[in-house]
Amino acid sequence: MELWIRKLFISIHLEEKSGVLRLETLTLILLITSLVQLHPPLTAEASANRILLVRVDAEITMATEKMLEDALAIAETMDARLIIVAANTPGGEINAVKKIMDLFESSRVPICFFVYPIGASAWSGGTYLLMASHIAAMASGTSIGSCQPVQYTGELINNTKYINALSALMANHAAIHGRNETAAKLFVTRNLNLGPEEALRYHVIEIVADDVEALLKRLENMALIRVSSETGTSVWRLIPRGELEDYRPIEVYIFEDITGCEVVDYKPGLRIAFLQVLFNPMVSMLMLTFGFLFLLFGLQSPGYGSEIIGLLLLILALMSLQVIGIEPTIALLFALGFALTVAELKTHIGLLGVAGAFCIILGSLLLFPSPQWLLMPEVSMRIRNTLLCISIVAFGAFAFLI
Repeated sequence: MELWIRKLFISIHLEEKSGVLRLETLTLILLITSLVQLHPPLTAEASANRILLVRVDAEITMATEKMLEDALAIAETMDARLIIVAANTPGGEINAVKKIMDLFESSRVPICFFVYPIGASAWSGGTYLLMASHIAAMASGTSIGSCQPVQYTGELINNTKYINALSALMANHAAIHGRNETAAKLFVTRNLNLGPEEALRYHVIEIVADDVEALLKRLENMALIRVSSETGTSVWRLIPRGELEDYRPIEVYIFEDITGCEVVDYKPGLRIAFLQVLFNPMVSMLMLTFGFLFLLFGLQSPGYGSEIIGLLLLILALMSLQVIGIEPTIALLFALGFALTVAELKTHIGLLGVAGAFCIILGSLLLFPSPQWLLMPEVSMRIRNTLLCISIVAFGAFAFLI
């Protein structure tokens, strides 16, 4: 690796004089970028005395789904005793929420969804994830609820088809974990909101704790079991260890000495960080807006490379808005990067080569390991108003330039 890096700097230094970067140098840059990405952010060493802590501190998007999928795989590999998902979120995109719920239900490691820190919230999409977790916990002053879906305009969706489907989804997962199905439906149909004391009283959550240490102390004398109900379905229950003899469980997770476990912070890799930016709802709409503007400016005044930037932004925006998936986006980026690189070899302009390399690097970042949003109405309105103001200013500036 050291020899390759040295060769890279020597090549760049020698080729700067000619003003042309050769294909070999470009290939070396991309190779080193790929190798850096392959370095994992967290080593999945085998250990049965660890807890993985994952933080969800923003909107729930497909990037969140990819992050949690990666975290669950690491937790299983390291034989973690528990995964704690510490959440403070206004909600998120419905398809991502549903996929994460499926991930939680199929996890081989118990998942504790912890609304944290003090004063945090897990509204809307966050409440769905809480219902699908094996253990639900909240810190003091936190809140959950407001699960009726809204559009980007901030208007509530009252179509009974959607409301009934989402309330059934919430209630079904509540039933799997022995929680209050009536409250689960009211989260969607009446926008019910609950604090930790009420949620505990109404059997929506199992634990109230103000930090991770207090949470683990509460779990110390508990056991998580899966039992068969009278109808034949399986139900998860968090019970005192002394009551184990009263059940005939299918699965048992005992949390004895859980306070002595090492808590390992999950750190997202480069790919996850990149996806978190791309799938942010505000970034999605800004890329779409500026993509069209750069493309129009490039067609009006060719020679500045604006059309290339515009096309690239449009491709990323379509992926972010899920008009096209991640895999087709990767294919488009690599095809565009290859075409621009070939054009650079023919023209020796310089700009085409840089743009081609950038497209290929973006494709590599994605390669290596309009939807309705479940957001609070106030959050949706804030996003819409911000995007409207930026779009007006941007269109005015580009109109002046053209």
